[in-house]
Amino acid sequence: MDPDRHANPPRGEGADEDRSADTPGGALQPASFLAALEEHRAQFGATHSLAVLVIRLDRFAHACDTIGPNRVHALRAQVKSRVASVAAMPVAMHWLGPADLGLACLLPDADAEADGAHHVRDLSQLIASALTRPYHVDGFEVFLSCSIGGAVDQPDTGVERHLQLAFDAMLQVNKRGGDGIHTAIQPATPRLATLLAALPGAIGRGEMSLQLQPRALLSSGVITAYTVRLRWQHPVLGRVAPQDFMPAVETLGLINEIGGWTLQQLLQLICETASIGPMQFTLLATSSQLQADDTICMLRRAIDACGLPPGQICVEVPVGIVPDSHVATEKAQRLRDGGIGIALADFTDDATSRRALTLTRPDMVMLDARHLGSAHLHPDLSARLQAACVWAKAQGTTVCAKGLETQAQLDIIRGWGCDSMQGYLLAQPFPATWLAQTHMAVAERARRLLAP
Repeated sequence: MDPDRHANPPRGEGADEDRSADTPGGALQPASFLAALEEHRAQFGATHSLAVLVIRLDRFAHACDTIGPNRVHALRAQVKSRVASVAAMPVAMHWLGPADLGLACLLPDADAEADGAHHVRDLSQLIASALTRPYHVDGFEVFLSCSIGGAVDQPDTGVERHLQLAFDAMLQVNKRGGDGIHTAIQPATPRLATLLAALPGAIGRGEMSLQLQPRALLSSGVITAYTVRLRWQHPVLGRVAPQDFMPAVETLGLINEIGGWTLQQLLQLICETASIGPMQFTLLATSSQLQADDTICMLRRAIDACGLPPGQICVEVPVGIVPDSHVATEKAQRLRDGGIGIALADFTDDATSRRALTLTRPDMVMLDARHLGSAHLHPDLSARLQAACVWAKAQGTTVCAKGLETQAQLDIIRGWGCDSMQGYLLAQPFPATWLAQTHMAVAERARRLLAP
C-alpha cells in the first residue's frame, strides 16, 4: 500500500537575499520566489512562458571557508550578476538557501513543451558556463561549479510544483557529484534491473517513508482525511516515483513486506496524532493486494487490535484493477465488514467506472482533475468528468476531485457539486512525521481557501 502559501512578501531584487541565504541547513525558502511567479502569472497569464531553475553552487561552503564570512556577500553578488547577464529578463531571482539560487526568466515562444525543455537546457548551459569562470574577491581567486535543475512553467499547474520539480532535478545532479544540468520535463525512469537490485533491504536502510496529502470538504473547508503515499529515496537513484518502483516490488514478492511496514507506520502515526481529532487515512491498493486475501486480513487485524472506529482507514482502489465479477463485490463487502472504507480512484464517465461502482458500492469516488482547464485538455474530458460526478452523486456516493492546482480548477469542480478536494492548491504532500506540527497550518489554509 502504498504551509500555507506566502502572503505578500517584500518585493524587489534581492529583497530576501540576506535572510534566506543564511538559513541553517540549506532548507528551501521559496516564499518570495513563488510570490514573484504568481505576480507574473497574474499580470501576463499564459502569454510568456517561464523557465524555472534552481542553481546550487557545489563548492560554496568550501569557498566561504577560504574567503571568510565577511566576503560571502560579495561572492553571492557576483553570482547573481553573472546569472542576470545571460538570462532573458529575469522575473524573479532569489536565494532559496545558503548555496541555492532560484531563477525564473522568460523563454522564447515555443510551440511545444519539448521546445520549452530545449530552451531551458540551452539557458542552463549558458548559466553554467558563466558561473564556472573564476571569481575575484578582495584578492582571493575562487572557483565554483554548479548543479542546475530546470522546469518549464505551465499556467495550468501550480507554481510550487515547478519549483519542486526544478529542485529535485538539481538534487539528482548534485548527488551524482554536481557540475551538471538536468531538466525535469520527462524525468528518466530507472531501469527495472537497477530497481530490482536496489529494492531489497530498502526498508532496513531507512530509505522508505510515508507522505501525506490532505483532503478537505468544499462546503466548510474542514480537513477530514489524508491520503498516504509511499516514497523511496535512494542514495544514488534519488527519489524514485511509486509508479516506477511498485512493479519491481511486485516482481520481487515484497508487496506484503512493504504493505505491512506501511500499515505499521500508519497505525503508529494515528496513535501519536490522536489529539488533532478523528481523521481518515487513505491507502492506495495495488492489483495484487486487492486480489490477495492476506491484505484484507492484515487490515482487519490491525483495526481490531488498535480499536479504530469504522472508516478511519480507507483503501483507494483504481477503477482499472477492479475485477469485473462477483469477486469484487465479495472483497468490497469483506472490507466494509472490517470497518474499512473504499474509494474508487480514476473514476470517469465510462462503462468500466460505472460497473466498478455497481460492484463495489464505494464510500467515495475520486475524479482526476489534474489537467482540467489545460490548453492541452481533450475537449470531451471536462464534460466526462462532470457527468461522472453527477452520476456518482445520484447513486448516493460522495465525490472528491483530486489533483487540483489552480483556483480556476477549484471553481469548475465546485460548480459540478463535488464534495471534497485534494491537490497542490491546498497543500503539497509532506512527510508523515510532520503531521502533528503541520495539521493546524494546513487546516487554516483550507478554511481560507474553501470556507464560504
